[in-house]
Amino acid sequence: MSVGWLAASFLCFFFVVTTTAAAQTPAGPPVCESGLRWIVNAGSLQHSQADFSLDLQKKYFDSACTFLVIGDNPSEDYRDWTVVRTRTATSLATVEAAAADPSTTAVLYDPEGWDMTPPEEQRDPAGAACRAASIVHAHNKILIVTPAINLIRIIEPGARGDRFEAFAGTKLAGEIARCADVYEIQAQGAEMDKGAYRSFVEAEARQARAANPHVVVLAGISTNPMGQQVTGKEVFDAVQSVRSIVDGFWLNIPGGGKFCPSCGAPQPRVAVDMLQRLDSK
Repeated sequence: MSVGWLAASFLCFFFVVTTTAAAQTPAGPPVCESGLRWIVNAGSLQHSQADFSLDLQKKYFDSACTFLVIGDNPSEDYRDWTVVRTRTATSLATVEAAAADPSTTAVLYDPEGWDMTPPEEQRDPAGAACRAASIVHAHNKILIVTPAINLIRIIEPGARGDRFEAFAGTKLAGEIARCADVYEIQAQGAEMDKGAYRSFVEAEARQARAANPHVVVLAGISTNPMGQQVTGKEVFDAVQSVRSIVDGFWLNIPGGGKFCPSCGAPQPRVAVDMLQRLDSK
């Protein structure tokens, strides 16, 4: 056997191994040069067009800075947008299906204290998030993890006092951020109290970045968190209070349904007011 043949064989093996490894290493979220990153739900946007025109939606969200969450039958209105197409998963079983979808680039894993997330994943959301990362990264896709605050009832059933402080005390943000490309802080329930909102977001962001300096950190905002009435100014004030701390926001425009039974009617006008206030800054 010649030395040349051995060298050629080694180079071929090296090429296959390195290119296979590269194929399983996600590039991470695209560079966002135009400002804040966003997560928005295409279904919510579609149902909001009477109060939040498609042209206005396009102005704010047709960008590589936007993770656009799509369902099984995405609207043609958003087909040509330059966004990061994203599928939501509430369990590791649905993570697998979302990651295999060839039309998307990112998977949003949303473990919560509800029947859509298995009990074992609720008890160990960090371990589940890291298993999700193995699945999603094997498909060379981006993993977003958005653990709900109500998980504190499962993780620490005897926890007393403020639920946001208790959640931050679990240090889950750091444990999850080690595996995630994007960590989203579900802080929207505190947005009416600017001080409490900032305190929680700051604590979570600090933990996440200490564990993974490259993680993208987003904070949740909502036009009607758990059915509570808020104004565009209140949401804007919450955004401004943490704008220097996070990379962007998940703008929720929820309506009542299985994902938010208590949310009531969607309030897209609150989102428009908030975005227009941001425009003036």
